[in-house]
Amino acid sequence: MAISLTAITKSFGPNNVLRGIDLSIEPGEILSLVGENGAGKSTLTRIIAGAYQPDSGQIMIDGEARNYHVPQDAMADGIQVIYQELKNNLFPQLDVASNIFAHDGTAEFGRFFVNKEKMHRRAAELLAQVGIDVDTRLPVEKLSFGEQQLVQIARCLNHSVRLLILDEPTAALDDRESELLFHQVRKLQAAGVSIIYISHRLPEVFALSDRIVVMRDGQVSLSGTPKELSEKSVVAAMVGGEVENFYPKEHHATDRVRLHVNELRGVGINGVSFQVHAGEVLGIGGVMGSGKGEVLRALFGLHNASGVVQLDGKEVSLKSPQQAIGAGIAYLTPDRQAEGLTLAQPISHNESLATLGAVTRNGVVSRKQERERCQEISDRLSIKCTSIEDAVGTLSGGNQQKVLLARCLLSNPAILLMEEPTRGVDVGAKAEIYSIINDVAAQGVAVVLVSSDLPELVEMSDRVLVMHEGSINAELSAPALTQQAVLEHAMETLAR
Repeated sequence: MAISLTAITKSFGPNNVLRGIDLSIEPGEILSLVGENGAGKSTLTRIIAGAYQPDSGQIMIDGEARNYHVPQDAMADGIQVIYQELKNNLFPQLDVASNIFAHDGTAEFGRFFVNKEKMHRRAAELLAQVGIDVDTRLPVEKLSFGEQQLVQIARCLNHSVRLLILDEPTAALDDRESELLFHQVRKLQAAGVSIIYISHRLPEVFALSDRIVVMRDGQVSLSGTPKELSEKSVVAAMVGGEVENFYPKEHHATDRVRLHVNELRGVGINGVSFQVHAGEVLGIGGVMGSGKGEVLRALFGLHNASGVVQLDGKEVSLKSPQQAIGAGIAYLTPDRQAEGLTLAQPISHNESLATLGAVTRNGVVSRKQERERCQEISDRLSIKCTSIEDAVGTLSGGNQQKVLLARCLLSNPAILLMEEPTRGVDVGAKAEIYSIINDVAAQGVAVVLVSSDLPELVEMSDRVLVMHEGSINAELSAPALTQQAVLEHAMETLAR
C-alpha cells in the first residue's frame, strides 16, 4: 500500500497538534515514527486509521483520495493498528481465541453454530506464528502483559492487512519476544505490507527501519535512512538539542544491607535469595516468564510467597500491599493505566492514595496538608501540569509515570521496587526518571530495578541478577556486566 499525506493539520481547542505534516510510505516499506510524547505521532496515526479526521490536508491511498470517517473505513482498506494501551485493543474477560477473532466475527467457524474446536485450533496456529504457546481458552486477562501484546499481533496476522501501524509494540516484550515480533514484521514486509513503527527504543528503530521520521511539536523535524542518521542526531531532533550522558548512573551503594531475601518461593519463583544494600540499584533481568516481575510482586504482597524477608535486619511479614507499605516498601507497577492510576481523578488524589493516613486526623483527611505534600513532590519531580488538581489522564505518559513515582516516594520508602519504570515514555522523560533513581539511591534507599530494556538495566544498575525459569541464573557486576552477558544467561546459552 502506498500512502501519501499532504499538509495534514489537526487541533484540539487552542492546541495545534499537527502543523502541516507531509509524509509518504511505499509498499513494503518500514517507516519508523519517533518523537517525544506530545509530538503528534499518535494523532497522526489515528488520522491514518480513521479514528480522527484532519482539519485540513489530503490523504492518498494508492493514488486515490481518502476521507475516513470511522476506523472501519480504514480497516476496509486493509489498515490495522495495534495501540500501545492494551485496553484499546482487547476484551479482558473473553478468551484468547475470541479476542483474536473479535474484529472479524466467527462466521468462518460456522454460520449458526460456532465450531469452537476449529476456532481454537486456528487461534493456536496464529499464536504459534508469533512464537507463543498459551491456552486459547484462557481469559486474556490471565495472560502476562507481553503475552497480551502478542495476541494482538496474532489477530493482525488473521486480517488481509496492507498497512500495519505498531505503537510501541515491544514495550512489554523481552529481547527474545522482540526478535519474534521483528521476524513477523519482516515477513509482512516481504509480502508487500507497509509498516509504520512507533517506538522510543532507538536501537530497534535503526535495526528495523527503511526510513526514520522524527516529529517535534506537530512537525517533521528530521527524516532519513538509518545510514544517513545517528541515534545522537535523532535524539537531538526529538528534544530540540543534544542530550548529554543519557544514562547518568551514579554509584551510592554502601556496605549496609537494607533488604535480605532468603529462599523466596511462590508463583513463578523457585527459592530466590539475594541482598540489596543502602544506596544500591540492584537490577533483575530475564526473559518474560523468568520470574523477575514475580519477585517484586511477591515482595510487595501481591502474590502469596514463602521465605524469609528482612528489612534493616528485622524480619517482616509481607502478606499484603498494606503490610509492605507499612514496612517501608514501595512498588512501581509496569502498567500505569491498568494497575496504577485513576485517570479521571486529580494528580493530587493519585499521588496521595497510598499515604492518606499521613494527612488524616480523627478520620478526616486534611485536604490542605494533602495538597501541600503533593505540590512539593510534584515540584520536586518536575511534573508538567497547570495544577495538581488536573486529571492525571490529561498528562503525557512520562508525567503520568512521574505521578506514580511521586506516590511511591510520598511513603518515604526504605526499599523501592521498580518494574519497567520507563515503559512507554519518551527520551526526555526517561532521562528525568534516571535522574530520580540516582537521587533516591543517594538518600540511602535500596532500589530493585526490573527492566526488559537491556541498555537501561545494564547502565543504571550496580549489580544485575539474571533469572531463568524462576531461579537466579547469574549475578553480574562490572566489568562482567554487559548486555551480551545478561542476554546469554537469560537464554542459558552458556549452558548449551
